[in-house]
Amino acid sequence: MSATNRGAIRRESDFYRTPEWVVDSIIQTLGAPYFSGAYVLEPCAGDGVIVEKIRSCSHSAQITAIEIRPEEKQKLIEAGADQVIIDNFLEARSNFPDPDIIITNPPYSVAQEIIEHCFEIAPDAEVIMLLRLAFLESKKRKSFWDKHPVTQLYVLSERPSFTGKGTDATAYAWFVWSKYREPKIQVI
Repeated sequence: MSATNRGAIRRESDFYRTPEWVVDSIIQTLGAPYFSGAYVLEPCAGDGVIVEKIRSCSHSAQITAIEIRPEEKQKLIEAGADQVIIDNFLEARSNFPDPDIIITNPPYSVAQEIIEHCFEIAPDAEVIMLLRLAFLESKKRKSFWDKHPVTQLYVLSERPSFTGKGTDATAYAWFVWSKYREPKIQVI
């Protein structure tokens, strides 16, 4: 994910690798046991950093990775995905079990559509998305927020670099939608 309209050329499929420390931050905050025995869906799996980090903290999690770019399939298998589906998550017709947890760093250009699709396909799942903090803004998303208020917001205390060439001057947070958690905002 990278700030748009700042003179930068966008990457194909809007792929920006999630820094490992960013994934570690949410796993440490929620606690590694959170993923134990859970069915986890990673709908925009990229090269598998989220899959790998979840697998390293929970061997009992069942992980399905969906990725639009076929060249990532082997990396996702090596990262520890139990099932890899090469497809566009918004159009995926494959069968997979109802997830307990959906977690991803979605392409920002379709983030809202991905979140809404998560709610449609798995209304009881906890949905965890890495997004710009500015995702909270915009008149266009006001009706989305009225319908889907975030339960927990874990703001990163450090700006991540998704390109390896410095940050994009944007604050990020892990957004959590859950029927099972108390509201919380925390800087991590």
